[in-house]
Parts: sequence; C-alpha cells; structure tokens
Amino acid sequence: MTRDGAAEAEIDDLINRGCDLAEAGDHAAAVVAFGRAAARGSALAWFNLGNSLAELRRWDEAVQAYQRAAADGEDDAWLNLAIALLHVERWADAEEAAREALAAGDRAAWATLGTAQLEQGQREEARAAFRRGAELGDPDAAVQLAWSLREDGDLSDAQSWLQRAVDAGDAHARAVLACWRWDETRDPVLEGELRAGADRHPSTRVDLADLLRTAGRLEEARGVLEAGALRNEEESWRPLGSLLAEEFDHPVAAAAAYRAGIDAGDLHCHHDLGVLLLDQGDVDGAIEQLLRGAEGGDQLAARVLRQVLDAES
Repeated sequence: MTRDGAAEAEIDDLINRGCDLAEAGDHAAAVVAFGRAAARGSALAWFNLGNSLAELRRWDEAVQAYQRAAADGEDDAWLNLAIALLHVERWADAEEAAREALAAGDRAAWATLGTAQLEQGQREEARAAFRRGAELGDPDAAVQLAWSLREDGDLSDAQSWLQRAVDAGDAHARAVLACWRWDETRDPVLEGELRAGADRHPSTRVDLADLLRTAGRLEEARGVLEAGALRNEEESWRPLGSLLAEEFDHPVAAAAAYRAGIDAGDLHCHHDLGVLLLDQGDVDGAIEQLLRGAEGGDQLAARVLRQVLDAES
C-alpha cells in the first residue's frame, strides 16, 4: 500500500470510529476522532466534526468546522452551517450560508433562510421563503409559514399549512396544532393529542397541564409541569409556580419555581414572584421583583409596582 493509500485508510478508520461513537451518543469522544481525521485534510471529517460539536451545543466551534467543510467542497455542510450561525445569532451570515445551501440543491434550506431573514426584520422576504419551502414539501417551512400567518391574524390559512405539515408526518407540527386547538376550543377531547405532543412542543405541555388543572386533576397537572421543569423548559416554570401557590398552597415551592423561571429567561415570573412576596408581607422583596419585571418591559409588573409604591407613600 502506498503512503497516500495508507493515509486515506487511516482517515477512513478515524471517520468510521467517530461515526460509531456519535451513533452511540458519545459525541465528546467522536469529536476527538473526527478532529484527528479533519487535521489530515478530510472535508467529510470536518462536516462530521461540526455535527458532533453541534450535538454538544458548542456552536462557535461547530461554525468553524462547517465553514472548513464547506470551503473544502462538502456541500452538505452549508445548511448545517446556516443553522449553527442562527444559534450564534449571526443572522446575515446564516442567510448567506442558507443561500449557498439552496444553490447546492438543498431544498430544506428555505426554512433556515426564512428564519435568518425574519431575524433581520425582512418579514415579507421571510414569508416568501417559508412559503417556497412549504410548497416544496418541507414540513419545517410549513410550520414556520403557519406561525407567520398566525401572528398576522390569518388563523385559517395558518392552520391549513400546519395541517399540511401534520399530514406529512411531522410530529412537532402535530403538537403545535393540538396546542392551537386547545387555546381556541378548550375541548377536553384534545387530551390525547396534547399528551402525545407534550415532549415535542413546550407550550403543548403547558396546555396539557391547563386541561388537567381545569378538570381538577391537580396532581397530574403538577407531574406534567414538573416533567417540563426537569427538561428545563422555560414555559413550564411559571404555570408550575401558579399551580403550587394557588392549588397546593406551597408558597416556598412556588417562589422557587418562579425564580427558576426567571433564570430560564421568563421575564413575567418577576411579576408573579413579586405578587407572591407581597401576599407574604415581603414588600421590599416584592418591589425588587416588580421593578426588575418593569425594567424588562413587563407592563403588568409596572402597573402593580406603581400601585405598591402609591400604597407605601
């Protein structure tokens, strides 16, 4: 075997080893194997390295790996690069990478292109991209188009596109549709659909808990929300706090849930925690939380804060 042949065999062995590790879920070890192959000049290894880095949510490094793979001729890397760039909020670069993916024939890039455009305030262009992808049969694009239409009040057309994604077998779209239907109808017959979609869409989990709470099945509702909390779903913390405070009379546990929601990024938990502290007589703590919510733009927190300050003056 020639030296070049031996080098190629070593690269192939490293890539195969990395793929085996990635399939087993050991992406940290896969990164090592793919990295060694990439260092020997393999565009495919750079691509696979990017995939494992993305699984580890090491987005900046994933971007670099995908860029190298794309530059070395791995066309499949363009879409993954665009997605990674979205994660690091480099919207214009993501748009450019998505266009490269489309030029390479990857029709799944329309949804990513639309997202990048939407983040740059290009609403009409984004909707056109979502529509183009949806018309080509991409369920992700159909879901994005549905959300865009819903935000503009076109509920019928939005549900129609979402249903098309459901009909194509998209489990996430099915979960979102169940969520929308519950919000619209409050029909308890939707429990099965909401339960099926709870792990697919955080708001669907919240709606399932709402259905259970409405039906008086409080322990079940608590379990559903606690499952979301264990997954660190931002959407679950606030309704969990409300349930604990109002139905179980556990103010300490409720306060902990609201604080966890704040840490997860839910601005409105400041208001709920402030009201809870106010009910417990902790006026200073309440003012602190309401002020933080108001400073973040929560109008309800601002209104309650004014009422508390007026009462204190």
